[in-house]
Amino acid sequence: MNKDLIPIRRYVDADNSCLFSSIAYLIDPKSFNETSSYKYRYMIAEYLMNNKLDDVILDKPQNEYIEEIQNIKKWGGAIELRLFSDIFKIKIGSIDVMTNRIDIYGETKPYSKIIYVLYNGVHYDPLVMNFSADSSKESDITKFDSIDDNILINFRKYAEIFKDSGDFVDIANLMTFECEICNQKFQSQNDISSHAQNFNHWEFKQI
Repeated sequence: MNKDLIPIRRYVDADNSCLFSSIAYLIDPKSFNETSSYKYRYMIAEYLMNNKLDDVILDKPQNEYIEEIQNIKKWGGAIELRLFSDIFKIKIGSIDVMTNRIDIYGETKPYSKIIYVLYNGVHYDPLVMNFSADSSKESDITKFDSIDDNILINFRKYAEIFKDSGDFVDIANLMTFECEICNQKFQSQNDISSHAQNFNHWEFKQI
């Protein structure tokens, strides 16, 4: 890795499609636009129309999954990261802000390139390398050699900045919390996650 390059988090909209937007940006940043998330949803649906997967992998019957994934309110997660890895023949590293854990999808496959996303508990953003935070997105480097451990080390160190600033949501412990921005109260993890995504409210307190 060029020593002058630094890790950068490129923010995407918190609109229930952040994973799809993140992958779209990392795969083809020059073509990224406001419709990319829809295109990438359909890309998964089209892939499954032509490939039979075990219902256990999809956590539901394949036909039902294909219909559901095209709903713009459906979140993406581990299943979709695994599918995108297979579709693009690329490894995908997902770094969890709260734990600094890295999950690599396609890890056992002979894919030579890898892309990285940052996950804060309810939201995904793409991770790139560039010369400075002010550099044009046109010079973003989004794909890396999968055997380059220095890239991963730099991204994980960078992720600690967001952990230290409290930029994460601990879903497991958000059963009786209140939004500090609008004071709405929640009784379930799904309600909290949906609220954070739909209203871009990320600050919660236990009550």
